[in-house]
Amino acid sequence: MRTLDSSILIDFLRDLPAAKRKLAELEQEHRLVTTEVGAFELYLGVEHLGARRRERERGRVKSLLEPMDVLPLERRGAIRAAEIAGEVRRRGRSVGLADLLTAAIALGHGGDTIVTRDVEDFRRVPGIRVETY
Repeated sequence: MRTLDSSILIDFLRDLPAAKRKLAELEQEHRLVTTEVGAFELYLGVEHLGARRRERERGRVKSLLEPMDVLPLERRGAIRAAEIAGEVRRRGRSVGLADLLTAAIALGHGGDTIVTRDVEDFRRVPGIRVETY
């Protein structure tokens, strides 16, 4: 299963052609999947906007997410995130918290691939393949 990181969703909302093409391609293959972490990041991104624009952008985010499967953070994902963080730290590296949780949620739900523009952190996560656009 491919899980969408927030970066491709943000780029889609910004009307970036590469993100739009990639989502259209993925949608032909199977239902689109993201995580609640990704949803949080999308909604967080509109909070700095003025009231009128913020409401419009919240609506766009809601419309984007509604047809998707949005995977929750459950205990198995939290445990997997802690295990990944420990493993990565033992190698002297780190992974950003949002990316760590996104990867762990995907793994906990049987996913093995993250679709993202931000490849660096995800490449440090054992068991995750990274696909970009």
